[in-house]
Amino acid sequence: MELVRFTEPRSGLSVRCRLLQDAAPQSCDFLRDLASRGAAFEAAHAIWTGPEISVPMPSAALPQGMDQPAIPFENATSYPDTGDIVLAYLAAGSTKGLPPGPFYDIGIFYAGGGRLLMPFGWIQANVCARIVDEDLAKAVADCRTIRRNGACTITVEPA
Repeated sequence: MELVRFTEPRSGLSVRCRLLQDAAPQSCDFLRDLASRGAAFEAAHAIWTGPEISVPMPSAALPQGMDQPAIPFENATSYPDTGDIVLAYLAAGSTKGLPPGPFYDIGIFYAGGGRLLMPFGWIQANVCARIVDEDLAKAVADCRTIRRNGACTITVEPA
């Protein structure tokens, strides 16, 4: 079982997630690359999608020298579930209002009722990892703390 970890110091978030390599290989490769670099990004509780911590990653925010692949749909959904980690990919120029270049977003879904309805319409994202069972209860509490605290920095690292 291969794992990555998401951490956020103010909330105490430190959650291990099992990569779903067979279901979403290219998405897992992307997450694995981020983790190997200890990449950190500004994040916030989502506005439109329900119980989600959103980690937006415009191409300019990716670590220097990191590949910016076009990620195909694999294990895609518009309705993420509790514990799902999703990777959304939007090609450059495909959506109004996004920064130039490809756009990626990691969604950490900590409860049921998630839906990927954005102001510009429905999207699908790849379920590429899941929070391990023994970390889920603490992850729920920590994600609720992030919701109360506001914007934060999430780091992706090897577990």
